[in-house]
Parts: sequence; C-alpha cells; structure tokens
Amino acid sequence: MSKNQTDTTILTLAGIQTGQHFRIKTVHGQGEIRQRLIDLGFIKNEVGSVIREALLKDPIEVEIKGTRVSLRRSEARMIDAEVCK
Repeated sequence: MSKNQTDTTILTLAGIQTGQHFRIKTVHGQGEIRQRLIDLGFIKNEVGSVIREALLKDPIEVEIKGTRVSLRRSEARMIDAEVCK
C-alpha cells in the first residue's frame, strides 16, 4: 500500500475486497500480458468492481467496462488501483 498526494490509498487489484469499486491507476508488466490487460479495459481512470473470488481465492472476477473478467491474482497484482468511496 502507498499514499499519493491526495491521501488516497493505492492497492493492487488483488488487494481490493469483494464488492468494492475501484479506479485503475497504473498497469505494470510488459509485453503481451500488459497489452492484453489494456485491451480488456484496464486503463487509467477506468472504474470497475470486484464481483467475487474463487473458493481458494484465485482467480478473482471483476467487472470493468460492462464486461466480467476473471484474473489470476498474479495478473491482478500488476494493476494498481484505488478504492472508490
């Protein structure tokens, strides 16, 4: 976790709880994985929500841009986001 100038907590997408809404801040990584995440709608300032997580906590299901996407936790850790109030 880190804090930016407006005192907002930035988490990775893997750290956001089920039912919470989030706003994308940065997509890390490189190559095909990063590009695929961007193609799916994980772009700066896009808002989404965590719908649910699997029984063993991996993968998680998120909704972004009207589409539900399942992500492995390792992929979700590449995405920095803030929780929307």
